[in-house]
Amino acid sequence: MVNAVDAVMGKIEPDQRKNGGSLRPPKGSRSFAILRVGKISGMGKVAAAAQHNLRERDTANARPEDRDRNIHLAGAKTTDELMKLWQERAPEKIRKNAVHALEYIVTASPEKMAAMGQTKSEDYLRDALTWLEAKHGAENILSAMIHNDETTPHLQVMLIPIDERGKLNARGLVGGKAQLSAMQTDFAERVGRKHGLDRGIERSNARHETIKSFYGRAEAVENLSFDLPERATGRLGVFGRETAAEHHERLSQTYTENLKTVTVGFGEELDEKTRQLENKAYEMDDLRLQLADTKLKLEASEAEHGIERDRRYLLEFAHAVADYEGNDRQDHIARFQKNYLAKCAHLPEETRGIVDGMLEGMGAKGFWHIEQDRLAEERKVSDRAEAAEKAHVSHAIERLGAWEDRSPDEYDLADTAEGTREVLGLLREATTDAQYERFRNGDIQAISHITDKPLFAAQLLGIVEYDNFAKGYETSSETKNLMSDARDLLRNHFPDDRERDYENER
Repeated sequence: MVNAVDAVMGKIEPDQRKNGGSLRPPKGSRSFAILRVGKISGMGKVAAAAQHNLRERDTANARPEDRDRNIHLAGAKTTDELMKLWQERAPEKIRKNAVHALEYIVTASPEKMAAMGQTKSEDYLRDALTWLEAKHGAENILSAMIHNDETTPHLQVMLIPIDERGKLNARGLVGGKAQLSAMQTDFAERVGRKHGLDRGIERSNARHETIKSFYGRAEAVENLSFDLPERATGRLGVFGRETAAEHHERLSQTYTENLKTVTVGFGEELDEKTRQLENKAYEMDDLRLQLADTKLKLEASEAEHGIERDRRYLLEFAHAVADYEGNDRQDHIARFQKNYLAKCAHLPEETRGIVDGMLEGMGAKGFWHIEQDRLAEERKVSDRAEAAEKAHVSHAIERLGAWEDRSPDEYDLADTAEGTREVLGLLREATTDAQYERFRNGDIQAISHITDKPLFAAQLLGIVEYDNFAKGYETSSETKNLMSDARDLLRNHFPDDRERDYENER
């Protein structure tokens, strides 16, 4: 009699017509430890991979809402930090075709990772990192991240392939097919077995294309059967019979598992395609920079050739003029001098020294003497301007002296609009912008070169305070306190201003 369990669950029969013509377990019951390694050449590609792994750019197959569930295990947390770590570990000399980094992806069959749960799957991935650190050296790990924001949780590790001699040697570390196969076996025995995972079938027809598709390809659609189980009627139509709700639940689970198997790897492959495009963009940027650098070098080379050509021409011209004995010798010297002065600024200093000496031997001035004459004239102009400014300031201070003479007898120093404008104008002429700004904010020391009498300074400050108010100039509380102190000084000196009926408040 047919076993009731077999009737309900179905009996697995090896059928070489299914599963790609092999006896491999169907895709829903696999429990393989998966380890992939890829080589990265070029610093632009290293940076692109780091930005993907550290989630510094949008990742097509990752869920943004789960990004905070990713776990940083070791190494850099940003691309800049990763590049600095690489520079610190890299040797001085690097081959042109060197592999700059290795990138490992560690995971397991999707259905097994789902069954393990978060805690056990993280334990597995942490043990995988320990295995990688023992294999390559913890000091060579550039970054290690557990990605929980993608379809299947996985560990992504970037490292610099430094051998025992301190050189970049990816070939020596990961080797060819035989060495990679041995690495897969060692990983499965030391890490996978501990977590209930098997090694992938050796020498199988399965094709590990690259790290970009560590599990599943589009061919899964062709091999996967979407035949859904029929409802179990049970033995004699009674024993083991499935209810409608039980059958519906089993249909839902089967359909979900089939969909998971089909879609596994699609997101990873799409993300890898995106990364490849970005790598191409980095390569194009590098190429553009190289072209720009080459162009600059060519332009610099052409400029150097032009300078050398001018240098030789001028030296030959100078010798020809020096040897010329004709009646128009002075005209020749003048023309040469004019030609030389138009070009000498771009010539080497040594060449200018030679030509200057030859011109002086002909009784003419060279570049150095003419430059000194120009600087001397500029100094004269500057000195005259400075003297004029000083005279202007002195004249303004002298005119303010007349107002200072009236200070002890006048509470309101300038009691007319015309007088106020004159005092303000003289203050501006007698001070720099910085000095006036300080004074209008209550700093009496700013006009110490004008007066040393506090009473006159306080009266001037009162005029400036009124001007501030009239122009809407905002002042700080500190400035207001200084202005108040100046007014108190005036009140103390003029206790009773009868002309204005002012009486000091005590």
